[in-house]
Amino acid sequence: MEEITMLKGFFDLDGPFNRIGTLVFDIIFLNFLWFIFSIPIFTVGASTTALFYVMGKKVRNEDGYIWRDFWKSFKLNFRQSTVIWLILLVAFLIARFNLSNSYLFGNMGKVLVVFQYAVLLQLIFITIYVFPLLSRFYMSIAGVIKMAFFMANRHLLTTIVCIVLLVAIFLLTWTVPVFMFVAVSLYALSSAYFIEKVLHKYMPQKEDGPSDETVSEE
Repeated sequence: MEEITMLKGFFDLDGPFNRIGTLVFDIIFLNFLWFIFSIPIFTVGASTTALFYVMGKKVRNEDGYIWRDFWKSFKLNFRQSTVIWLILLVAFLIARFNLSNSYLFGNMGKVLVVFQYAVLLQLIFITIYVFPLLSRFYMSIAGVIKMAFFMANRHLLTTIVCIVLLVAIFLLTWTVPVFMFVAVSLYALSSAYFIEKVLHKYMPQKEDGPSDETVSEE
């Protein structure tokens, strides 16, 4: 009788089965939304910010609606996130170009390679934090880039964890291609769990707790 009761509780509306099923659906749906809204390429920043906005709310156990919250953040943060994404994209392309053509500088090329890899590492650091930051704080474009650089290097352990998660999910998707349907949103969810702890340290203290007012509206 006790086993039947436990089994019934497992399948209740608020039971583990329903919660896990809902989470899996949300991850797949958000991955789909991110992919669709990233198709023009230049919108990758806005869709990534929106993805972290929704995942951040999930990590904080705040009520919300997937599509409504995603679209809200996408619109509010479109200009800033698009500009930042294009800046980062150009910076990554320049780094790749410099690494590919370092041999043109002779012996100085070795120095250039070391320097460029250091720059590339910092670009990755900034990219990890910049979109979660945009989803939570109202800041200028220069301000959010500086803050992302600061947080990434100050909270190095969290940064390393996020890089490990990114590499692990990439390798998993490479090995089992079906994971491409959840890869991006799964990384956003898992990394948001750690990044939210960092962001919380910089949140203005409010008696009513966190709210959507921290979403950038510029």
